[in-house]
Amino acid sequence: MLEMFYGCMERIDSKYLIYPKQDQNPDNTRLKVFYTNDWHGQTDNMGGILGASLQFDSSTKGQKLDTLKLVAGDTWSGANTKKNNLILNLMNYMGFDACALGNHELDAGTKAMLDVVNNSKDTKFVSANLKKTDGTELNNITKSFIKEENGNKYGIIGLSPLDLKTVVAVEKIPDLDVENFEQTVKSAQAEIDKLKSQGVNKIIVLSHIGKDLDEKLAQSLDGVDIIVGGHSHDKIKGAKEGENLIRSKSGEPVIILQTGQNAENYGILDVEFDINGILKSVSNSVIETNKKKSSIIDNIRDAEIGASPQVGNIKEIDPMPENRKTQPSQWTALVADSMREALNTDVAIINSANIRKVPQIGKLTERDVEESAPMKNDLLKTQMTEEQIVSGIKNAAYRTYGAVDGYPGLLQCSGIKYTIDTNGNLLNLSFVDKEGKETPVDVNNPSKTKTYSVALDSFLANGKEYPEMVPKYQVEKFNFDKDTTAINSLKKRSDKDGLVIKDDGRLKIVQTSQGPRQSSNMRNI
Repeated sequence: MLEMFYGCMERIDSKYLIYPKQDQNPDNTRLKVFYTNDWHGQTDNMGGILGASLQFDSSTKGQKLDTLKLVAGDTWSGANTKKNNLILNLMNYMGFDACALGNHELDAGTKAMLDVVNNSKDTKFVSANLKKTDGTELNNITKSFIKEENGNKYGIIGLSPLDLKTVVAVEKIPDLDVENFEQTVKSAQAEIDKLKSQGVNKIIVLSHIGKDLDEKLAQSLDGVDIIVGGHSHDKIKGAKEGENLIRSKSGEPVIILQTGQNAENYGILDVEFDINGILKSVSNSVIETNKKKSSIIDNIRDAEIGASPQVGNIKEIDPMPENRKTQPSQWTALVADSMREALNTDVAIINSANIRKVPQIGKLTERDVEESAPMKNDLLKTQMTEEQIVSGIKNAAYRTYGAVDGYPGLLQCSGIKYTIDTNGNLLNLSFVDKEGKETPVDVNNPSKTKTYSVALDSFLANGKEYPEMVPKYQVEKFNFDKDTTAINSLKKRSDKDGLVIKDDGRLKIVQTSQGPRQSSNMRNI
């Protein structure tokens, strides 16, 4: 039992502090790590990360300990290289030692990623399982490296997502391949062995493969101590025996970490190693960032990538739901309305995970809107039968409420009102025309012949997460995404200077008396 290995466990607030009373030793090495993951280019929240980073520097100054700053990938999102360079500059300024190469670093393709990474002065980008198809190395991407602090050596290894070719458009990265799990374990172990041969016995993996695979990875490796993870957007608090505090292949303790997503949280890990590099005490905190807009960040953004035009002013707005996959979001509904308006369709449909943030009260800029939908997919217009639309909504709800973490997420719509229960059963659905007239349909027997024009994006249409949404009729393609339609729509609104964006009831969720249903633990990206 790990509790026997570590000694006693004390609960303090939301943290578990594990004190090995029998192993306290002045020769132990103490390390404090500031860590984060999956920022997704949310520069508004960078103010909170910057403030926390500066506080970390101040609180550790003069202490007898080593420090590291690590981020487990997906720091940026989308193809705006100016913005990605801005985020990299902030990483360098804050003193991040290393960053895993995640999928969103590759949104704009291999060359665009390297153009940004090549500008890094201090932060190293790491990936041991990402390969070029021609067998050559990726310039300025290292498999692992050694960071020395006060004479102590730390080995840092990176891992990229195993589903990279699924979550990044294949045409963007035709020159890259990622290893499967078994090969990834071999590559990670090879780096561990190489680091050990150079006298390193304290080893950290920056992993962008997701929590479930991180747990499997930890048990498959010999010599890893810390895994800072990402990709699955989990918020892992404390150090919980048998959950994120587990044994490696060689029986040594491994702590697995992750802070969620969108720079909403950061982590502080405080550990002690014995002379052999084995963890002897662990304290882990995940802390919410200050999400108020930062004038410092605003000034930096304006200076580096230009001021963003104002499109309106928000008076009231519903915040982002705690789990955006399983709850309605009126901001998402507003974006869907703009798609429907721009493409002149009966219906618009968005997967709920597509919208990554909700703007704050006050000045609303084009950049705020763009950051809320950073994935940058092209919009499409097609015809769908009533049966196809109802089937897509029904199955998305059923799978979402059957999953532990809400995968793949509800479909949120314009031109449609529907109600589900908390087991994901579709109870009723109506189509709503542009004059507001509702036409109820039989959700158990929708028409196979009646069709509606539908606006959706290329991600939803690819069928990887929502197979029912693959177009079956002719498709008209547009070379812009939903952020463009939202900006244009907002600029035309008569109430743009006092926007009130509150739930209008188009998606209702009612509590069911039946027990909860869980069928899977798949994760959205």
